[in-house]
Amino acid sequence: MRAGFIEKPMKAYFINDAPEPQLERDTDVKIQVRATGICGSEVHAYHGKHPWRVPPVVSGHEFSGVVVETGSAVTTCRPGDRVTAEPQYGCGHCYLCQSGRYNLCPEKKILGASGWSGSFGEYVVLPQQCIVPLPDAVSFAEGALIEPLAVGMHAVRAHHIQETTKVAVIGCGTIGLGVVLSAACFHPATLFGIDVIDFNLEKARSMGAVAAFNSTRDDVVKEIMERTDGKGVDITFLAFGNDACVRQAAEITRPGGTISEIAIMGKDIKASFDLIQVKELHVDGSNMYVRSDYEAVLAEIAAGNMKPSGFITKRFPITQFGEALEFTDKRPEPVVKTLLEF
Repeated sequence: MRAGFIEKPMKAYFINDAPEPQLERDTDVKIQVRATGICGSEVHAYHGKHPWRVPPVVSGHEFSGVVVETGSAVTTCRPGDRVTAEPQYGCGHCYLCQSGRYNLCPEKKILGASGWSGSFGEYVVLPQQCIVPLPDAVSFAEGALIEPLAVGMHAVRAHHIQETTKVAVIGCGTIGLGVVLSAACFHPATLFGIDVIDFNLEKARSMGAVAAFNSTRDDVVKEIMERTDGKGVDITFLAFGNDACVRQAAEITRPGGTISEIAIMGKDIKASFDLIQVKELHVDGSNMYVRSDYEAVLAEIAAGNMKPSGFITKRFPITQFGEALEFTDKRPEPVVKTLLEF
């Protein structure tokens, strides 16, 4: 099959003869990929720095496509159906899976890693519980965005944002913008975007942020305090992680407020325990999503409340995989999401 292949660190290219995955269980579903996004995790794999996306690998996990084959026990879809899918599943037996939190399962399998051929290949095979129908009103390109959007929706839904809630998002790349779009669906009292790239801040404004601040120029703490009567925001979503961002989150969050940490951070990042303790801040993590988050995103798109097309800033045919991965890595121009099309 056609595929984008990462042979080894810093060597990636298109191939015509990748092994085509086959159904192995009667509950498996085979999908022909139509569109797939490049995630930061795959850029890390390209650099040889991802813990489980290890070259040589056909990676990829943000995608949409058409069902082409199903196992004999599959009842939820059939060939010809337009679908996207959760690129993960748990063991099904542990207490986390049994409680519906399979996203935290220690034995969780992730598409495009550890021998599971991913969506940079023309075909993928997933168990039927991963399959999510794609409404006719949602394009294949939009369908490939459901996965990163669900990351933001998962974090937002955990905190029950209301019309009185004041929200800030630090880091307005793909995940942070997904948080902005998701939070905007719940009509918070105010919604701030914070980044160091003006392009990302413009995207945040277009997606629902009432104000956006550049940390390299603006006094972010002063700006937010002035706009919240000196109290700070109720919840800060951390979608980028370094010492400065963690500190900023603690500074702009009101006493008794919440910091929701979504970014993948290094082990040496410093937590601002002085402010966490004095302000009695709540700090929690958010890890991927579950099916209801996918369904929530699709419902908001179908209702016209969430318009994700602005995420796609560059498209490449799969035959230009090497160029697409290098472009996403080097960023010669501003990028939110690079899309590969078959």
